[in-house]
Amino acid sequence: MGWLIGAVILPPCVCAAWYVLHRPLRIFFEDLHVDQARDSFRRRREHLEAEFVTSLGRFDRDEGLRWEGASWHDEIVWARDRQTRRLLALVAVHFEPELFEPPQFLRHATAVFECDKGRWKAEGRRLDQTRPSEAVGRNRRFEPVAIGHPNPRHVG
Repeated sequence: MGWLIGAVILPPCVCAAWYVLHRPLRIFFEDLHVDQARDSFRRRREHLEAEFVTSLGRFDRDEGLRWEGASWHDEIVWARDRQTRRLLALVAVHFEPELFEPPQFLRHATAVFECDKGRWKAEGRRLDQTRPSEAVGRNRRFEPVAIGHPNPRHVG
């Protein structure tokens, strides 16, 4: 009778438990490292911005030069990539108008930084003509990250 329980009843029970608990456990462990990753990003932000511009310059020299003169905003929008489940830092950037563009035509973009296994990457991923809040709102690939306990020393 014991082998019957072990062979017939136990596997479906384990599968049902996994099905019910998988998502809450995944979310719990992802959220466990968010605060640490946010602090790490803030400590390395200037270095990551420089890496970002360098990475862009490797692929397109003109684009790298354009981003070198960009104004980086302080605000960070935290999101998660729904496909890879990696934490993202979305930073707003704006560019001064070209010589013959009207001054009210301010160009903006979003720089995308990705945390992979506790390390931040600056690979030059960007969203042109999109602000970070718009990126999270419009792009179904990005899931907003709720910040439960913001660090009082930092804003964002």
